[in-house]
Amino acid sequence: MSVKDPSWLAQYLNSGKKVLIMAGALCDKTELGDKILLDYAADIAKKTGFPVAATGNTVNGLRARGIDTKKAWAVEMVNFMRYDWQHPISDTRPEVLVLIGYSPLMTANLASAVENAETVALGSRYVPEATYSLPDVTSFQQWQQELSELVQAL
Repeated sequence: MSVKDPSWLAQYLNSGKKVLIMAGALCDKTELGDKILLDYAADIAKKTGFPVAATGNTVNGLRARGIDTKKAWAVEMVNFMRYDWQHPISDTRPEVLVLIGYSPLMTANLASAVENAETVALGSRYVPEATYSLPDVTSFQQWQQELSELVQAL
């Protein structure tokens, strides 16, 4: 479902469900004005206390921003969602996976493989395979605004 109101998404994420943020490689590479996408992933984690699975070599950047994280493989996280949860990032299986820093295709693939949990896509393109997704944006400036509004509403 496309979420056009970032404040609604913030309310959903703060609803008390067990949430895990998965930060992918594009977090280190995507510039959004004076920030990079990794800054938004870190801001979400700081404001909510959600654990972060650092995929795609984002672990150093997250730690530099004060996030206590563990290195993970994206496919490994999805497998744990399908079978027994075994990752040390969280004691229990998350109920929601937030996907940030992945291409639209990778986000769709990850979201469609997740079982027994909801998914949230925080990319620049709408991902119908995700339970909730930000809508398509026409510019990185618009995407930055959506992410800023989400962080502010948390």
